[in-house]
Amino acid sequence: MTVLSSGDGIDGPWLATHGANAAWRYARSVDPTLDDIGAAHDTGAWDLCVEACAKALQAMLVCHCCLDGMKSVPEREHLHVLIASSDHPVAAALRTLPLSYRATAADAELARAAVDEQDAALRTRLPFELPVIRRAGRHAATVRATAQIARFRSALGLGALDWDRSGL
Repeated sequence: MTVLSSGDGIDGPWLATHGANAAWRYARSVDPTLDDIGAAHDTGAWDLCVEACAKALQAMLVCHCCLDGMKSVPEREHLHVLIASSDHPVAAALRTLPLSYRATAADAELARAAVDEQDAALRTRLPFELPVIRRAGRHAATVRATAQIARFRSALGLGALDWDRSGL
């Protein structure tokens, strides 16, 4: 998790908007997909593993865009255009993934390595992490954290975030 200081140029409104949005997208779309990657790999489902890696990288790209000011999740077509045209390292990693329907164990390992690299880079940018929301018994902490962010946004005169739409 990133340790923030006043020298980082991060203020309350940014944290309550872009930072919170990216952290929520990570919890909703990236974190559970990392579990899917591991499960597919452990069972030798190489095609599913590579496909889950692609989904994780797509979600990571959206998180980076949220951190950079994007307010909502792009529609599917716009996401594909972003992936095809962006020079962002996550988009480049997506474009180099092998095809999932022909994936081998080696392909799955390469895809997992790309995800690990991009996940590490993203996690250094996230201002905070929400608790895991997909595992049994862990829902309340995330709901509490998002309620605190909503109260903070309200105190700053900002509107509500669309917490329920993952779009990925």
